[in-house]
Amino acid sequence: MSTLMFPIGQCLGTYYADAEDVHVQQVRLGWEIVELGDEEFAVWALAHGLAENPDPWDRARMTALLAGRKIQDPALLIESLLSRTLLAEVDLDAPADFAARHRLLPLHIGHGAAPEVTTMFTTGTTAQPLVGMTQTLYDLWLWCHLSPSLLIACQERHADVGAVLTALHPLLASSAACLDLAVPEGGS
Repeated sequence: MSTLMFPIGQCLGTYYADAEDVHVQQVRLGWEIVELGDEEFAVWALAHGLAENPDPWDRARMTALLAGRKIQDPALLIESLLSRTLLAEVDLDAPADFAARHRLLPLHIGHGAAPEVTTMFTTGTTAQPLVGMTQTLYDLWLWCHLSPSLLIACQERHADVGAVLTALHPLLASSAACLDLAVPEGGS
């Protein structure tokens, strides 16, 4: 069984409750705003992957990287975030259930095909491309927000769910996209 770990929700940044530096990190999860402490947020943020290392991301890699940081109990934090649906562990042999319960939302500007490599499509800021992808993934990334779930988006675009999930961490690590909860069909 091959599994990947994914963060669920969109980062909204730091919220300061008062002038005493009391703060939380806010994540939008569906229609809710969830507040995370700094250690919880560090674990959630790491689940996005690392932009400089596009390899697939799993629990073992996260735990190993977190062991080198000043985080009290990374395994307990991972379990807590999983139970709160802020993290999801996905079995790539059976990804349809996950894809039916979540959707992919684009967060950057699409740049289209790169002039030097016309088979590579990029997204990023107005000043700079930050991540490249195949035409199939780019097409899904462009239109996925119009589908109620990632599963339906993949079906509409004739994309393999497992292949999409395997290629997703570079988009998440660069904040080009986020995973969110699926919406009911016909909803928004």
